[in-house]
Amino acid sequence: MIYYEMLVQVALNSHDKVNLDVCVIGNNDEIKKEMSFHKVNVTEIDDESGLAESENEFDVIISTKYVSSVYLNKALREKGVAVQPAKSLTDTELFEKVGKLMYINQPYWFFDEDEKIHTILFSSKKYHPQADIVRNKSDFIEHCDYYNTDMHISAFNYPTKIFKTILPSIKI
Repeated sequence: MIYYEMLVQVALNSHDKVNLDVCVIGNNDEIKKEMSFHKVNVTEIDDESGLAESENEFDVIISTKYVSSVYLNKALREKGVAVQPAKSLTDTELFEKVGKLMYINQPYWFFDEDEKIHTILFSSKKYHPQADIVRNKSDFIEHCDYYNTDMHISAFNYPTKIFKTILPSIKI
């Protein structure tokens, strides 16, 4: 549950548009459940190849799989936001690959119910996940067990050693 809350809520609450066009890559009922608390138009596809014909079509892309920056950049609108899993907070290879065409490219992390650490890569053409959080959306999310505005903001804070490691590979 926590994983899907953080995957969906961070992405949707970082975009200022109210009625969002969202692409979900990798069919998942938990993602759909989390999105049901927002005004969204959802398109579901199996993998990044489903974005090949998309151009400026989506405000947000939420993926449970790797998506290249070429597909993200082409499919996202000018203020688009995308999230996808990363192996770790120091997955610099992924951060560099995806960050080539994105304005903001920054990982975030959290613990799940089993105290396992998860990392997700936030990429955006405009919005910064901490500075541009839409509080009139995030402050009113009441169904979540984990996500709240403070968790959203703090998920992008890193220990100094990790920050120094990833700084050359991210865009903040």
